[in-house]
Amino acid sequence: MGQWVALSAAADPKAAWTNASAEQRFFNSTALGVTVAVLLAYALSGVVFGYLPVFVLEDFAMLQGTAAWFGAAGTACLALGWATHLAQRHWSSASAAACTTFRHICYVAVATCVCVLILADVSGGALSRLRWSGLAPTSEWLFAPLPWIWQHLLPLGSYRVTGKLFLAGGTALAFAFLFLKGFKRPRAFMFFLGTAACTAGFYFLGDAALDYSAARGLPGASPDYAKELKTNPGHYNAWNFLSWLGALACLAYGVIMMSVSLVIHAHDAKALVARS
Repeated sequence: MGQWVALSAAADPKAAWTNASAEQRFFNSTALGVTVAVLLAYALSGVVFGYLPVFVLEDFAMLQGTAAWFGAAGTACLALGWATHLAQRHWSSASAAACTTFRHICYVAVATCVCVLILADVSGGALSRLRWSGLAPTSEWLFAPLPWIWQHLLPLGSYRVTGKLFLAGGTALAFAFLFLKGFKRPRAFMFFLGTAACTAGFYFLGDAALDYSAARGLPGASPDYAKELKTNPGHYNAWNFLSWLGALACLAYGVIMMSVSLVIHAHDAKALVARS
């Protein structure tokens, strides 16, 4: 069967990850694991709600119907392809050849889904008109634990707090740039970049809590979005979940970057920033 190990025999000996320090390998795999989890959750939301927000150049576009399912399938295949890197690196009985083959199959599937979506868009959004709706547009289980903690997060969505968050995030980014280009201190750069990511995470937490509570008439939420939720629950929940998932992702990446700045050695941090 095999077991989870720090370094599998199947890991590519020529890869930069394999030749990095143990701390770098740990944080790199942790970040990759978070990315895979985020992509899978994002793909699942498209299947559950029947809508999938996609960033296109300057703004978000909303895939719906069958288009959302193709977008979710492509995202899931991408996540599975990247997950094979984790299996190859850390599963004791993993086969490098099998992981590589499966990864290539996943990438081909991703390219196929993207091509189908592009062709559908060129044809005037034909896939969106096919009403292959979500499995449970009104469900809330993907928001867990937001339904139980929204009241504690709601203050983060107030104008007074969001203004301070923007200021804190901008300051953290300025310090990150200063330590990267000016003082050449990669660990300080990683710390402030992680701080900026956490600040963004707190902002999205407030946004998600506000949208969740306002659409359900919960006490303390000043806007009234109940009509939007009732009219099209899948569309509203897809946008709301994007804020929730974005918050969790930003906080996770921020904590990882701050941990990297505190744990790894200075020369490893320089090598990490150089590769990035």
